[in-house]
Amino acid sequence: MLLLGGFTEREVSLLSGKEVKDALIRLGHEVDEFDIKTQDLCLAPLEKFDIIFNSLHGGVGENGIVQSICEIKNIPYTGSNVLASALAMNKVLAKKVFSEEGINTPEGVVSNTRNILENKLFTRPYVIKPIDGGSSLGVNIIYKETDLNKIKSSSSEVMIEKYIKGREIAVAVIGNKVIGMIEIDYPDRFYDYNAKYKSNKNNYIIPSNLDMALKKKIEKYALSAHKAIGCKGITRSDFIISEEANDKVYLLEINTLPGLTRHSLVPKIANNAGFTFDKLISIILKDALR
Repeated sequence: MLLLGGFTEREVSLLSGKEVKDALIRLGHEVDEFDIKTQDLCLAPLEKFDIIFNSLHGGVGENGIVQSICEIKNIPYTGSNVLASALAMNKVLAKKVFSEEGINTPEGVVSNTRNILENKLFTRPYVIKPIDGGSSLGVNIIYKETDLNKIKSSSSEVMIEKYIKGREIAVAVIGNKVIGMIEIDYPDRFYDYNAKYKSNKNNYIIPSNLDMALKKKIEKYALSAHKAIGCKGITRSDFIISEEANDKVYLLEINTLPGLTRHSLVPKIANNAGFTFDKLISIILKDALR
């Protein structure tokens, strides 16, 4: 069964699901699509299926809820288990885990936009992001010229982090092994949802000019984060190499269900490492069945 669609990050999930379905069919598998927005997964006859390929993004598909249903129904599924999914999805908890592992993360506090509007919490520029979520949805960079009055006031908790200018690097880990990294060079000020999934102006390059010690540190951080959270299968860790702090490396977040669209970073990294998309999907399946 292929899980796709859902409620949050729906468009990305549908795009990933289409690519995954085509690959699964090429690999000789029968595929039944299941959209949790229109059908109740708890009532689905999951015993009919050999495995669930989870192509959901964000929300219940990534925070441990779908994983819990699979565990209760005793059916194998792709991606990380319940606890790892919940930890990785919560940026506050994940940051604490990373800190205990000695992994640098941007300085941050938990607050709400109402408090941001009323008090000066950080020197600009800084970043406001949801505590859970992905694809840069709901993320705002507050520059010197940003009008805070245009930000919707809310008492809901958000993460406020110091903005770090620098090179953005994504690292893919599969089966407790780093398979590669990629640098994202984009023309706009912020690598947001539109830049990630709708722009053709970005350049994705193998960062061959990285100092070897720096490269090894990034790989070490990615693998340490993957293991510390307790992840399984494939993850993507996103880093910033600071321009203003002597190339200090910061881990922004870890993604336990990275996108598998034509624009997504993990397939690009895998391709650079010599893995076709079909091979990547095959590896994800085999890992889920171990």
